[in-house]
Amino acid sequence: MVNSRRTWRRVVLLGVPSLYMVLGLLHPTANPELGDETELFIGLHIAQLFLIVGLGYVLWLLVEGVANRAASVARALIIPFVVAYTALDAILGIAWGIAAETANDLPAEDQRGAGRLIHELVSTDLRGLILYWGAGLLWLAVALAVVAALKDDAPPGALVSMSLGAAVFVLGHAPPMGPIGMGLFLLGIAWAEFRPRPAEMLSQAGGT
Repeated sequence: MVNSRRTWRRVVLLGVPSLYMVLGLLHPTANPELGDETELFIGLHIAQLFLIVGLGYVLWLLVEGVANRAASVARALIIPFVVAYTALDAILGIAWGIAAETANDLPAEDQRGAGRLIHELVSTDLRGLILYWGAGLLWLAVALAVVAALKDDAPPGALVSMSLGAAVFVLGHAPPMGPIGMGLFLLGIAWAEFRPRPAEMLSQAGGT
């Protein structure tokens, strides 16, 4: 029972960030505009709806059983992060892709106006920028709270890798920053998860 639970934990902890890296590598470097293909862009952001929830579960598992203030802060921030990041990244990406796809299907005389409208989406006003970066900073806050919660247990190198990865990922999930950031975060998780534990070392010493 313990081994099956540990296996499931590791599948989630390593699998979700790995899938997020793949999503980032497949993601176009720029959002689609008039005349661009949109199917991949829309599909990736639909997949992101599930990956964001999975990432929230990863954060929860990382502080599972940890009883300190930082862990409590992390657990309190996970649901707000999932809601905000879903609304302001995944759903916005889907809407953007659909807008570009619809513009591509318009008659030629209407496409110029639709193209200007899509271009205006790039030039987001101050409120949009605050919301977008707010979601990214919320991710950073919960990730750093997880790191702080694990500071007495995980190797320092793993914590540094997770912190750097979380900070880079704030810049977005598109390449190159998205895959780099999530890759560093994944490296830190793997480092912490597969480190030799005192109980395991004593057990191996006793068996020799």
